[in-house]
Amino acid sequence: MPATATIAPRTFWSEAALAAAVDAAFAEALANELAAALADDAPDSAGIVLPDTETLIRQAGVVTGPCPPDPRVPSPAAQRLKHTAHTGVRLAARAAWWLLRTTTLVTVTAAAGILRLSWHIIANPQAAPQPQPAPITPSGFLEATSRYIKDHGWTQHALTDHRGVCIYGAEHGLIRSGTGTRRTAHQANIHLRHVTGALTIPTFNDWLTRRESQIHAALLTAAARARAAGE
Repeated sequence: MPATATIAPRTFWSEAALAAAVDAAFAEALANELAAALADDAPDSAGIVLPDTETLIRQAGVVTGPCPPDPRVPSPAAQRLKHTAHTGVRLAARAAWWLLRTTTLVTVTAAAGILRLSWHIIANPQAAPQPQPAPITPSGFLEATSRYIKDHGWTQHALTDHRGVCIYGAEHGLIRSGTGTRRTAHQANIHLRHVTGALTIPTFNDWLTRRESQIHAALLTAAARARAAGE
């Protein structure tokens, strides 16, 4: 190595060593300045004045004072109670709606029934009851049979046809109209068979040579016999 060469200090051998040397120099200078300020060795220079605590807190943006309360969180039991209350309110509302709808439907149905009944009564007034005829006697039934044949005509071999009715046809017509009953007709026919000597009423009515005048004579004679026998 030449005699005139200069050897660099170890501080400059690397960047890390250089940075460490600079930090050490700044630290030493800062320590000396702080020591002088604290010892008040430099009266002409203003010392380091630290702000008070409130100023530091305000500069830091820290909010002092009582902390706001945490939001109230209901307990699980309160939450279940609240859910049960809401469910009960919904069920009560549904029950009230169902009751109102059912009551309205029943009321409307009853009103419609009353209106229909009232209209039926107004449109179809009940007729006054007709007096019931007095029970007819066998003699009266026989006389009524004769009049029925005179009014409707007489026929043979049929209860009724285009010519008229037979004795049985006339009796059935009287019974349907409310004149007499089957019992009355049976009692009247006993007297009629006795007068005619026939085994049956159709035998007497349908005889080949029978005439309508003979039918009326037999009916009236049987009626006289029934009155004489005390009906």
